[in-house]
Amino acid sequence: MSTGESIIIVVVILISLPLLLLAFMVIRQSFQANREIKHILKNGMAFDATVSSIRQTNTEINGHPEVFIGLTIPREHAEPHRTIIKTVIYMVNIPQYQPGRKVKVKVLELDGKIKVALEGAHVF
Repeated sequence: MSTGESIIIVVVILISLPLLLLAFMVIRQSFQANREIKHILKNGMAFDATVSSIRQTNTEINGHPEVFIGLTIPREHAEPHRTIIKTVIYMVNIPQYQPGRKVKVKVLELDGKIKVALEGAHVF
């Protein structure tokens, strides 16, 4: 192997390694959100929340719309908790998530923050 070929191989490796590391970090981060939602659904407390708003993000995943859903969750001895979650819902289930409708959610307090996951929404 000549010196020129060795230099090309080293340059390709030096360029490829950071790109592979970046790809790994992006993929890992996308799966981390799904793990958190699954953890909330498994360990959270069930509540009935009221849908206050719904808005599409103009993104679809596997043909299903990604939406922002505004929720109001009643709490004992405190003001209702209001939150907006981003989730993917089946197209045929859109009528279930119209303002004023009741939906099932799971609520879990993690690291001093209240985390909410929508039951029945698909986790990809």
